[in-house]
Amino acid sequence: MTNVDVHARALDRVLSSSEDDLRRFCAAAFARCSGGAKKAVIFGCGALGSIVFAGAKRAQVDVVAFADNNRALQGRSFNGLSVMSPEEAIAEHGEHAYFVVGIFNASAPSEQLRRLGCQRVMPYSVFYWQFRHSMQDAPGIEVPDQIVHRADEVRAGYDCLFDERSRQEFAAQVASRLSLDFGRLPLHDDAAHIYFPPDLIRLSANEVFVDCGAFDGDSICLFRSRTSGSYARIFACEPDETNRARLIRFIHGLSPEERTRITVLPFALGDRDGVMHFDASGTAGSHLVTVAATQAVECRRLDTLLDGQAPTFMKMDIEGAEPDALSGAFEVMRRARPILAVCAYHKSEHLWTLPQIMKAALPDYQISLRRYAEDCWETVYYAIPPERAI
Repeated sequence: MTNVDVHARALDRVLSSSEDDLRRFCAAAFARCSGGAKKAVIFGCGALGSIVFAGAKRAQVDVVAFADNNRALQGRSFNGLSVMSPEEAIAEHGEHAYFVVGIFNASAPSEQLRRLGCQRVMPYSVFYWQFRHSMQDAPGIEVPDQIVHRADEVRAGYDCLFDERSRQEFAAQVASRLSLDFGRLPLHDDAAHIYFPPDLIRLSANEVFVDCGAFDGDSICLFRSRTSGSYARIFACEPDETNRARLIRFIHGLSPEERTRITVLPFALGDRDGVMHFDASGTAGSHLVTVAATQAVECRRLDTLLDGQAPTFMKMDIEGAEPDALSGAFEVMRRARPILAVCAYHKSEHLWTLPQIMKAALPDYQISLRRYAEDCWETVYYAIPPERAI
């Protein structure tokens, strides 16, 4: 049996799970992690902690406190609740509350809670499974029965992949999301190689880099490092005004000559041109929404925005808008044939839908999957034209 068959058969095995069995598994996981407690403490005052709190509030879960390792936050209020050290929170609430780990890359904080004597540690994914109807904008997770229900789509995504490492990662991702056994995952790659993995991509001095979701210039820093500052152009798309101000400050710190090669574009990206609603948080999590939010932004198709340009590399980290942005870029992708680096962890189904979108637009491209953090986080698809493959 080839390794390809091994990964395909592993995928088939997990996708053949009974939906009823998976629903029972979800309920049992919550019962086990909560230990019968009705109250909750949220460990983490960052973006994920806020998402957990909003879902808990809608589900009428009694959240009694936040815990955080940041001493500057301890003793203060967050979302109207006291922020404690983990030690204080366990001492005061450990007997009657479960602790939801609202932190990305949760293995270290989960182990910290257990080491401190916490008996009821609940992963974010288990909390989501139990209260999924109340969890809006929840990143990266789906309930297992809904994954199994889309088994044919999942297999179609798998079939788009080019290399064995990608197929192994894909099959392990699906298995771990159905079981919460993230120990099944292969070791993740070094985060320093995100977007420009040396085993897949070789950059030239003629790159025209389109940074979709430029944030504060972090990806541009990586790009400049990999090219030693030798590149043709950068187009940096960032709709969040606060992030864009940081981005512009970063660019102003570069040499006058290099500044002439960088264009900042204040647009969100999608499959149509027009005004969209935008949740502008001033963080990496700013994203388009379907209802009125903090502001309206101009949204553009990349086909419109890059008319006449010939990008050689397009990176997308746009908080779940990746499928629409790809759909709005079919013309420029087919014309210019750039390398694509597209984040696939903002929504669970992007693991299997994104490779199908890219393969439909660019049938001869080689599509690979790499991960740069724990669980499903920092997972990126690379679509590479054969003429640029290593």
